[in-house]
Amino acid sequence: MRSSIVRRLPLARLGFGLLLTGLSLFASTARAEVEVVTSIKPLALIARAVVGEGGQVSHLLPPNASPHDYPLKVSDMQRLTGADLVVWVGEDLETFLRRPLARLKPEQRLTLAELGGIHWPEESHSEHGHDEHHHGPRDPHLWLNPQNGSAAALALAERLASLDPAGADGYRSRARALTQSLTELDKALENRLAPVREVPFAVYHAGYQHFVEHYQLNQRAAVTLSPERRPGARHLYELRETLQDTACLFTEPYYDMSSARRLADELGLRLAELDLLGAREEVASYPQLLERLGEDVARCLESEGR
Repeated sequence: MRSSIVRRLPLARLGFGLLLTGLSLFASTARAEVEVVTSIKPLALIARAVVGEGGQVSHLLPPNASPHDYPLKVSDMQRLTGADLVVWVGEDLETFLRRPLARLKPEQRLTLAELGGIHWPEESHSEHGHDEHHHGPRDPHLWLNPQNGSAAALALAERLASLDPAGADGYRSRARALTQSLTELDKALENRLAPVREVPFAVYHAGYQHFVEHYQLNQRAAVTLSPERRPGARHLYELRETLQDTACLFTEPYYDMSSARRLADELGLRLAELDLLGAREEVASYPQLLERLGEDVARCLESEGR
């Protein structure tokens, strides 16, 4: 009975049906490109360099959003569950992702804080940062050391190679290229920052130890160890004593900087802004993020000798 119905169908309709079938098969094949979701923009910049043009990379947090406390939307959950791979630092930084990522298969997530090749600073915060709350035993802002960026890129390439064997050579080649560019950038940043290593400065929150220790800079204090908490009166009093001979106070574009600005005005400190998340639209690559950070630090500190 079904065969007679098919025989009576016009050839044009049969051809159209075959065309639709072919298009659906092509669409399913095209969807084979890898999809990576990261928690924050710096990790997305690393991932884009490794994934290349043959995949999709996006990040959850919008510009100027803090990675320490972000409310996930339903659409965010859909992106997480639909991704081939989710890349994050770890629960010390993106606490809000701990439970959602626990529901994913182990091969669907890459936790950078667990990688063996990550360099950790000896101190997770300034010795003058007398605050009861901090990120944990280690400073989780690990992407601020270019060596860690290289380790993340190489690990990501291997994970993607296991998910997409056909693209393995491309992932590994692009990761090696990024590592080479970061090695060159690292040398350039060392030269740029060497003249200002001894110049004392303070930061808004204690999230720069990877950068500070790697380039041997002289960070004296942090206004707060946790960016979501305003500094207490006692801590501000101690800061006034600590920062008497400090050159610069570095703020951030993500938080309320009123207490930091008042402190700078009172002590006559120069203010400069650091963008460790790459929130500026013009920051389009991971090396550019680090280069901008180094230049902003150097420009403020070198003004001390002028």
